Amino acid sequence: MSNSTIPTTPQGKAADFLDERLSISKAIKSNISKVFPDHWSFMLGEVALYSFIILLLSGTYLTLFFKPSMVEVIYNGPYVPLKGVKMSEAFASTLHISFDVRGGLLMRQIHHWAALFFIGAMSIHMFRVFFTGAFRKPRELNWVIGTVLVLLGIVEGFMGYSLPDDLLSGTGLRITQGIIAAVPVVGTYVSFGLFGGEFPGQDVVSRFYTLHILLIPGLILALVGAHLMMVWYQKHTQWPGPGRTENNVVGYRLFPVYTAKAGGFFFVVLGLTTLISALVTINPVWMFGPYTPDQISAGSQPDWYMGFLDGAVRVMPNWEISAFGHTLSLNLIIPAIVLPGIMTTLLGLYPFVSVD
Repeated sequence: MSNSTIPTTPQGKAADFLDERLSISKAIKSNISKVFPDHWSFMLGEVALYSFIILLLSGTYLTLFFKPSMVEVIYNGPYVPLKGVKMSEAFASTLHISFDVRGGLLMRQIHHWAALFFIGAMSIHMFRVFFTGAFRKPRELNWVIGTVLVLLGIVEGFMGYSLPDDLLSGTGLRITQGIIAAVPVVGTYVSFGLFGGEFPGQDVVSRFYTLHILLIPGLILALVGAHLMMVWYQKHTQWPGPGRTENNVVGYRLFPVYTAKAGGFFFVVLGLTTLISALVTINPVWMFGPYTPDQISAGSQPDWYMGFLDGAVRVMPNWEISAFGHTLSLNLIIPAIVLPGIMTTLLGLYPFVSVD
């Protein structure tokens, strides 16, 4: 009887090829048994992560049709109330996405709702970390990363809803320009550089677009990766209970239980986001019309995560200091720059200054 060998499958050959060169089998074996805690509060971070993935997917689709230009055109699309109206290409392409592109309006609303869920989930996740003390040593740096992620998410969201160049977003940009211009010494120069001249200029949409689809998402993606790597290395925190210590994690292994649960939960988040987007209208820009500097939308207000900043500016007394031919607008500097700066600095540094 002759000796015979069992033929190796293509998958096995590929695995052997990689293992002989990269020695990945040991890494896979050690990481595939990683244990994750089983508690509903840990899903808050997953909601934030999955919302970010939805944002990337829906945003990629929208970039295929959006034109980040403030060049004026005459609208001749299917939305009759705006036919013959002058508007920027940015606003016209937003209307095109909403009324002409198949599934465009749904995708716009998925993108907008996912942005709200992303920032909301991050904020509540940080509350969970704060009130359970999970920010303490050795996890201080992860808390700082979380603080920066929330700030980047807010900036990213603001830039996103400013892109359509509608009357509501234009009002928000006008307020932003006023805050920038109020910064002593450099404010005027920064404002001219950002807007490409006197407000509203011709460059702000194209510049926001570049930041919105490239720079800030890249930073968020890098920080999310760093955050997950640190969580993986330092282990998850967990609620106290039988058999639970600082040196172990009680729960489900990465494969197959946690992988199946995480995959299913992603589709739950995606499904609920799509359902809400299909049933609840958000940011109907066609009702606001294109932005013109001499108009303002009635009862204009930003998305919820900008509500504190907007409210602080509204309630601040009209304090100004004039000296040496210059005016210091404390009514903008204090609520829009000083107060948020102090709050975010204290938030980021809290793990290093708090007393256990």
